[in-house]
Amino acid sequence: MERATKRIEELGGILDRQLTDESREEEQLKHLRQATGQITRCANDGIQAYRRVSRAVQAEAALADADPDEVKSATKVLADARARMLTALDQASRRYPWAPPWRSSPDLE
Repeated sequence: MERATKRIEELGGILDRQLTDESREEEQLKHLRQATGQITRCANDGIQAYRRVSRAVQAEAALADADPDEVKSATKVLADARARMLTALDQASRRYPWAPPWRSSPDLE
């Protein structure tokens, strides 16, 4: 999750530079679409990592000889990593208010 979060943040910086260097709106939107796709893939990777670790922590907690302090610590670390990723995603979603939100065409529904 940490790697996915860091990559999401890096993609924001890369996109900033690309948009600064490009004045054509169609190219700016192309860069925005590409970055959005990459951010989505990173978020999906982070979600899968969260699921795997969450299941592992739950399995550990279910063991008779589980150390409650270790389980509590692992749960906190996981929750903190999740919060950081959600913050990075929230920042990415608010980054470019000039880009209108996508709305599906009535013809496509």
